[in-house]
Amino acid sequence: MDTEKAITRRTFLTGIGVTAGAIGLGVLTSACNDKKASKQGIDKELYPIYDGTQYIVKDFSHLTKNSALGLSPEIIANHLNLYKAYVEKVNKSEAMMANNQIDDFSLKNLAFSLNGMALHDIYFNNMSTEASTRSAALNKAIEATFGSYETYFKNLTDLAMKVEGWSITALNLLNGKIFNYAEDTHSSNFPNYIMPILALDVYDHAYVLDYGEEGKAEYINAWTKSINWDIVSRRFDAVKGL
Repeated sequence: MDTEKAITRRTFLTGIGVTAGAIGLGVLTSACNDKKASKQGIDKELYPIYDGTQYIVKDFSHLTKNSALGLSPEIIANHLNLYKAYVEKVNKSEAMMANNQIDDFSLKNLAFSLNGMALHDIYFNNMSTEASTRSAALNKAIEATFGSYETYFKNLTDLAMKVEGWSITALNLLNGKIFNYAEDTHSSNFPNYIMPILALDVYDHAYVLDYGEEGKAEYINAWTKSINWDIVSRRFDAVKGL
């Protein structure tokens, strides 16, 4: 076997394990693309859209026109280009894997870009300056784990300050509880059997251009004020029955 093309057991299992972490995504993607769900608009707001052959790049360009979000049109536009690249890479890697084309690109991006696409989809969908409220069901789930919304929110933002990638609120499908998960990259420390309902991107590219290298806390404070809790609540409703 050509050693340059050989895949180590550890690398292979890492790729498979991370992909398994998104175990519910396929179920939700299918559900969000049936005719009934499409009429309700779920496919456009909650999770990535799969058209039967590939994932679709969603249009979030309206965010560049909302100055109240606390982010410049330039940084949002740059971020959207990154999201688009993740969609393209996961489509390419899935097509390659389906044809047993296993190499560094397909192995990495089947997991890394899938998670990058999915988390950015949630991140951009959660951004809004319109008034919104958490549902009673979501509040109950938050309080069941953290005791109060205030404790949950502090946990979310404290985690965001400690990592370089993501702070994610997700439903643990194994015990039915809400937790916050910290990830330094899209595909490291990503637990199996969790379904994200809120994703806060704290990579440098999300804020440094506007807030500077020392402006992470200021960015987090601004972004968390723009969370669309109506969408987060609907996303929680969509996954809690899995």
